[in-house]
Amino acid sequence: MKNKHKITDKSIISPWVLTICVLVVWVLGIALGNVINAVTTKYIQIPEGGKNFWIIVIYVVTSALLGVGLAFLITKVTIGKISEINESINKLAEGDFTVRMAPITKNPHVNSAITNFNEMVKQLNSVAVLKNDFVSSFTHEFKTPISSIKGYAELLECSDNLTKEQKEYLRIIIEESKGLSALSENTLKLARLDNQVEATQKETFSLDGQIEDCILSLDGQLKERGIEIDLKLKPLKIKSDPYLLREVWINLLSNAIKYSKKGGKIFVKTYREKDKIVVSIKDNGIGMDNETKKHIFEKFYQADKYYGGKGLGLGLSIVKRILELVKGRIECESELGLGTEFKVYLDK
Repeated sequence: MKNKHKITDKSIISPWVLTICVLVVWVLGIALGNVINAVTTKYIQIPEGGKNFWIIVIYVVTSALLGVGLAFLITKVTIGKISEINESINKLAEGDFTVRMAPITKNPHVNSAITNFNEMVKQLNSVAVLKNDFVSSFTHEFKTPISSIKGYAELLECSDNLTKEQKEYLRIIIEESKGLSALSENTLKLARLDNQVEATQKETFSLDGQIEDCILSLDGQLKERGIEIDLKLKPLKIKSDPYLLREVWINLLSNAIKYSKKGGKIFVKTYREKDKIVVSIKDNGIGMDNETKKHIFEKFYQADKYYGGKGLGLGLSIVKRILELVKGRIECESELGLGTEFKVYLDK
């Protein structure tokens, strides 16, 4: 992957260059002042008493103009290069460990700083790769015994020789096993998405048709909670990764069902807004306060105060990462006690 934020030229001006520039301005000011003085002396009659004053004014004005012009040029170039450095640092802060800076050969101090920066990024990238490998391996190995525990518990639950209390214990084991299994699957999924650079399986498909299919797959959950769906889907074709986007709609719809009140209503609509396709999923459920909204896309974040420990805190992290891969974005509007609306913006 090519780095777009590479510093390619000798971008930091050394003190020697600045000193030479000041001397050049001084010499040019004197030379220009002499030229202007000669011209004014030849063509303009200046009283003898005011001649020295005008000579001083000429030298000051010409030197000032040249100095300001040169200073502006140097400042503009320097600030432009500093902006490139800041952009690289910002990319690093956002977790992009592919950022690199090319060395600047004429300034050893800056060269040293850039070399250290590149080494730091390299080390951070190694740690990130190691972490992702560990998470992937751990979650994969973790999933197998959990599935076994769940399977054996379900077999035991079918026995007729169990007391009411024993059946309750088995039910708890099965439910907790389901939660741990879902946690391992979502953690593995997120680890894979973090390692992915961009969406690769792009194709043109019906967005409204895909959303309808996702709603049908969640029909059991909707009926169980008595939730009604209000659909306003415009026929829309989109070129993107259908498998990744399906995960987005499933997660957002599942959240809307999970945090809606029984007998509630979910509003789903699609529309065009300028050069974007917008998908809105809105519920009239428990909503969120401002503090919760700040953290909802963070991994493993749960607002237990309102949600009672529902969910695993990974669904919206997966949604956000997928939308980064397909060059989309998501916005959230919510008010505690009144419901939540997620808006997904995609390219046409």
